[in-house]
Amino acid sequence: MTGRWQMVAALTLCVAIFSVNWTVLDATGTPITWEFSLTPAIEVMLAYAYPVALLGVLIPVKGRLSVLLWGLAGFGLVSAVGAFAVNGGMLVASRVGQGLAAAIVLRAGFELARTHLRGTTWWPAVAIPAVVALVGLNAGPVIGGIIAYYVSFRWILLVCVPLTVVAVVAVALFTPRARPVPATRTDLSG
Repeated sequence: MTGRWQMVAALTLCVAIFSVNWTVLDATGTPITWEFSLTPAIEVMLAYAYPVALLGVLIPVKGRLSVLLWGLAGFGLVSAVGAFAVNGGMLVASRVGQGLAAAIVLRAGFELARTHLRGTTWWPAVAIPAVVALVGLNAGPVIGGIIAYYVSFRWILLVCVPLTVVAVVAVALFTPRARPVPATRTDLSG
């Protein structure tokens, strides 16, 4: 696997974590509602906080490795905060933080991939994370339901912390630090 494809694999891991996390609490509404005595309005905010915050992906973010790593660290931190939430408002705030951190990572990762991948390698590098995202969105409720049933919904958020650490290490190891040298006309002709 070349360096560029290792970077795609690391970014795909991030996409997998974020896409599962989008729907992972969908199957755990009742235990959360009971534990925090949530009002219907807070339940709705909890359901939509993460995907609405993901709209932050539209905010222009430079495709820098440091931005990506700080976004991942933020995601892990707000996941831990959510795991230890003492009320519904804190849990909703954690989900908003997760969505914004995920948006920063996705935007910075997309920009880095666009910088380092050109030509025929660009579309597979976009398609692979997209397919993983679709699988993750569908797997989220199943994973969340199993974890909530056997342990607690809090573990759903707590599991994000070590997964984020793995993603930080993978991204740090496999993402190139320097911008690639642009191809010249003579380089393209062979």
